[in-house]
Amino acid sequence: MRTTRSTQFCAALISALVFLFHDPATCIALTPDEVVKKIQGVTPAQRKAALEEGARKEGEVIWYTSMSFTDYPKMVGAFEKVFPFIKVKANRLSQSAIFTKVDTEAKAGRFAVDMVGSAPTEIWELKQKGYSAAYLSPELKFFPAGSYDPQGFWSSFEVTPIVLAFNTKLVSQDDVPRSYQDLLLPKWKGKMNMGSDEYAWFSVMLDGMGKAKGLDYMKALARQQLHIPGSSSVMRLQLMLAGESAIVIAARGRRATEYKEKGAPIDYRLFDPYPAEPNALALMRRSSHPHASILFIDWILSDEGQTVLAQQIPRLTLRKGVKQIPRHQELYKRDFVFVNPAFIGPNLNELIATYQKIFNVN
Repeated sequence: MRTTRSTQFCAALISALVFLFHDPATCIALTPDEVVKKIQGVTPAQRKAALEEGARKEGEVIWYTSMSFTDYPKMVGAFEKVFPFIKVKANRLSQSAIFTKVDTEAKAGRFAVDMVGSAPTEIWELKQKGYSAAYLSPELKFFPAGSYDPQGFWSSFEVTPIVLAFNTKLVSQDDVPRSYQDLLLPKWKGKMNMGSDEYAWFSVMLDGMGKAKGLDYMKALARQQLHIPGSSSVMRLQLMLAGESAIVIAARGRRATEYKEKGAPIDYRLFDPYPAEPNALALMRRSSHPHASILFIDWILSDEGQTVLAQQIPRLTLRKGVKQIPRHQELYKRDFVFVNPAFIGPNLNELIATYQKIFNVN
């Protein structure tokens, strides 16, 4: 009798487990690819209902991001107000540390992260290693070409424009450079600074000018006796404002506009090519919370999410039609030339070696 009851109990337990893990309603076994397939070809209302139903069961999403400690909590808070049944667990890491953490965890058999937000090089590495999944949000039809991967492995939600900044006390309006070629004039020799690792700017310049012409230009620029104080773009602007240089090459547009609005003696120019480094989101292939992750990606790309990003934080968004704060509007007067993950990623080691050699950076 005991054996029969024990056998019956085990059989019932196995049946329950089979039902639990194979019933589509539980969503436990669905991968990101399966969720993406499930929501294709349905109406927007059906899509929204399916994602929210799955997200309620998942309850959370884990996000590794390089966004600053002051900014990402604002995005998380705004998202959780719209979707209070999803808890966003964000882990802020430097750009260089994000891929290392994902790679180390994956090699140890741990797949904790659902989404990654980072720069082009890291996003490319995630795709090459097979860690990210393909997902083309319907919101991407409102975004410019080059700001997302045509296959869906990354989608940019904000951008860092790269400009030429100058000290208005040291550079008169008549003397302001009007192009990159003007930086080669003898009067600017010894009066400009540049960062020790401006590889994103460097990649766009070489890609835009053509490699041979671009390298010739960079060698000529190096003969201008540039000051290369380090990697911090903020520090380089501060040194310029202190009078240690007249011009900053590859300045961050957002910082330049902040200082200008505060009354600092600074202005800037947008040159052709006009480099811009995107910050992109990638859905992870082994995500445990794919419904919640897709809702987050859709929301941050939506008009609502992009408006929060542009107006409340504020940062520079990419969705067409989103109103920017006044000081950022001038940064949109030229079309961006986006840093291309497919170019900078596979060529990064060569770009670094060439940059360091030309500009004598140790």
